[in-house]
Amino acid sequence: MKVGIEEIEVKEDKTIKELMDELQLSSAPILLEVSGEIFYPDAIKDRRLRRGDKVTLIPVIAGG
Repeated sequence: MKVGIEEIEVKEDKTIKELMDELQLSSAPILLEVSGEIFYPDAIKDRRLRRGDKVTLIPVIAGG
């Protein structure tokens, strides 16, 4: 996965889990912005997305 914020336009109705699997991001440390709210994907994996919805992928980067 590239580092940086990326916006995805949903091409067909699907769940968050289906989108994450399609993008091969099932285990990636990211947050999602959906309809102006930010979530961890696991917290809303069953949420339905509709064609044309915009989902923003926000990578979680930790360091120390």
